[in-house]
This record gives sequence, structure tokens and C-alpha cells, in this order.
Amino acid sequence: MSDLGRKNVSDKISEAVTPESQKSTLEKTKETVTDKVDEFAGKNTPDNQKSFGQTVSDKVQAGHDDAKEAVNKDQATLADTVGEYVEAAKEQAANAAEYISGVVTGGAEGAKKAADDVTKK
Repeated sequence: MSDLGRKNVSDKISEAVTPESQKSTLEKTKETVTDKVDEFAGKNTPDNQKSFGQTVSDKVQAGHDDAKEAVNKDQATLADTVGEYVEAAKEQAANAAEYISGVVTGGAEGAKKAADDVTKK
């Protein structure tokens, strides 16, 4: 730890590049706990009391968190938009089916009338 209660930046990098499949349950648990402690310390320590490395690390983490939140928000908006397009497509398909049904029914009625007219003559 570089600052009191803070996770060293090199430890963060090492943990990030190590595949989860190569970590034991104990290592994963330790990372989760130390990440939460580091996050709390980072948010509750003024920048002027942090080392340069911790300040940079906190700014990078904040940017990452903001980007992740924006992506999640955009995904929700995209899902809503896709849902609206699907509903509009369903409505248009129903309209097309109704139109075709009307044309077929009208055509069948017209053909029957024409056949009846021919047989009457």
C-alpha cells in the first residue's frame, strides 16, 4: 500500500492482468475486499492528501466508472429503442396482413361474382 489504506497501483495492475481463472478463491476475495477499502479511501481522502500516483489512479478509476455507467445507460436506451422498433414492425406486419387479407377476400368475392354473372348468361 502506498498511502494509508490504499492499494498500490502496481498491485492493481498486476491483479487486472492476471486472468480470473488463475486466481484462487482466497485471492479473489482479498482483491474484492482491498478494492472496496481502496475505493472508500480514495473517495474520502482529499486530493491534496494523496500521493501523485494515487491521485492519478483515482482519476483513472473515476473515468472508468463514469464510462461504464454511460455504457450501461446507453445499453438501456438502446434496448428501449429496439423494443419500440420491434413493436412498430409488429404493427406494420399486422397492417400488411390485414391489407393482403382484404385484397384476397375482395379478389375472391370479385371472382365469385364474375363466375356467377357468366353462369347466369
